[in-house]
Amino acid sequence: MKRTDIQALRGFAVLAVLLFHIQVSAVKGGFLGVDIFFVISGFVITDRLARAEGTLRFQIVDFYRRRAKRILPSSLLVIILTTVMARIYLAPISFSRFRFDALWTALFAGNIRFAAQGNNYLDQTLSPTPFLHYWSLGVEEQFYLLWPIIFLLIVKRRRWLLAPLLLLSTLFAIWYTNMAPVNSFYLPFSRAWEFLAGIVVALVVPRFTRGSNLVALFGWIGVTISIFAIGSHDKVPGLTTLIPVVSAAFILSARRNFSWLTPFEKLGDYSYAIYLIHWPLVVFALSRYQGINLRSQILIFCAALIGGYLISRFIENPFRFNSRLSLTLPKWGAAIAATLSLVLLSGSIPFSYGKSNSIQLDLTVPIIYSDHCHLDFGVSTPSSACLFGDTHSSTEVVLTGDSHAAQWFPAFVLIAKRRHWKLLSLTKSSCPASVLATYRNGISDKACVSWQKFVAHKIAQDQPAKVFITSFSEYTYPLASQRKGSSYPSRFAAGEVEFIRSLGLPMSSIYLLEDTPQPSQNIPECLSRNTGKSQACDFPAHRSDATRAMRKSLTGLGIHYLSLQDVLCPNGTCTSIYAGRNAYRDGSHISVSTSVALTSYLNSRL
Repeated sequence: MKRTDIQALRGFAVLAVLLFHIQVSAVKGGFLGVDIFFVISGFVITDRLARAEGTLRFQIVDFYRRRAKRILPSSLLVIILTTVMARIYLAPISFSRFRFDALWTALFAGNIRFAAQGNNYLDQTLSPTPFLHYWSLGVEEQFYLLWPIIFLLIVKRRRWLLAPLLLLSTLFAIWYTNMAPVNSFYLPFSRAWEFLAGIVVALVVPRFTRGSNLVALFGWIGVTISIFAIGSHDKVPGLTTLIPVVSAAFILSARRNFSWLTPFEKLGDYSYAIYLIHWPLVVFALSRYQGINLRSQILIFCAALIGGYLISRFIENPFRFNSRLSLTLPKWGAAIAATLSLVLLSGSIPFSYGKSNSIQLDLTVPIIYSDHCHLDFGVSTPSSACLFGDTHSSTEVVLTGDSHAAQWFPAFVLIAKRRHWKLLSLTKSSCPASVLATYRNGISDKACVSWQKFVAHKIAQDQPAKVFITSFSEYTYPLASQRKGSSYPSRFAAGEVEFIRSLGLPMSSIYLLEDTPQPSQNIPECLSRNTGKSQACDFPAHRSDATRAMRKSLTGLGIHYLSLQDVLCPNGTCTSIYAGRNAYRDGSHISVSTSVALTSYLNSRL
């Protein structure tokens, strides 16, 4: 018998995820809907396993057969449809990456791929993969690959093991999130406790006979508060994740439904298909429009509901409940193999990779990325000297800042060679040359703070002739602490001033290069979609409040303030093509070829 309270909780969870992904600002914790799904899944699957009969082999085979019927038809269909639409609709130069995402996803290993890529789910770029949401299915299937065997052989008769397993897995998740937040988000080891919360409810927690309405109401209040109060800057999974997980467990324990939950219950009937179809719609919208406005939100919302209903009605339910469509596990394996083959064949459709508007797109990154002189996340000191140019020169200069300083390395290394300077490169991803305590993946970026102190000490010790500084001031870094009455622009500018003063150099030795204007889209992808119409990818010059505040604070210090906006954005419009190549290599950084082409301009202004 279908439990209406579980269906209502499913509907609530998928609605939270959908509203979060279409960027409804009030639902800042909508991503926690997936955590609620994990609790439900742990409860439902284990409850069924506990009531199963027959031989051990029969129970295990029957479990996997039921999972295949439940998961595979809709999942494989959406993978195929998304691959075809991505090939037709998305930028050609991104399709190769998306195709491999589809391959990993079809094998329920997309979460492993995204973890290996360092793909931050809660902080997506301008060109996210349309298969990103499949990470949660990967976690589920990887957990259930072993759980039925462990349960039937060990835990079924030793239920006392569940409480210590739940405690240990919870502590591990909190610890691992602090150590490796991206990996912890995607990998099943850090999510096991959420499944175990549902498992404990199914096997250990007795059904409430008194006060069940109050327990259920308390749970619904908890999950509601979660999606409105917990933000993406909080640690996930972490202590705050306990709120939706425990609240969902209360709802499952109470086994009560309320009449006002009927809309959620109806939505829950199609929740799986809605979840599968909604994210590709968001990605396709982002590829065509600069952000998601109210009209786009309404269209995506309606399309997700309609698409979810159609997939459930004509694909999911027939395969689940029609005995004539019942397939053996080998046949389901063949269906996965067929999907993989179709995805691979989609790559044989010819398109001009890397070429647009009769130019060769430059997607390379500065060499300091490959030789590890540009520091990655979590690293605070370089592993080598990172000296370039005329390394025997007695005149040392320093280039420092985040990746927006690294984008200028190709130009500065050429200038250093011309002027016989010894260039010391000190740059780090997502770490501005401004004394700011920033968040990354929900935790304080201690490596950034250590790097800032290291740079200040190194420069004060070396006493270089010149220091060139630039940071991503067009972006708003998440700050680890808030100060009343202090805005982000003023804090960024004050942090820049503090950083400069900490160097212990004469102000005349400091050169600050104003940040490059930020495009509203990924420029190479735009160019590949608009062959022969590069002007469609040009964008208006815009200065953030932080950039303006920094300019105002620094120009009176006696430093050299440089800007190349007039070159990149003549007449107030930033060109997408510079010197015959793409001006930007993505949606933020100028390309290596642009940096090289601007060498003479930069050299003359020094």
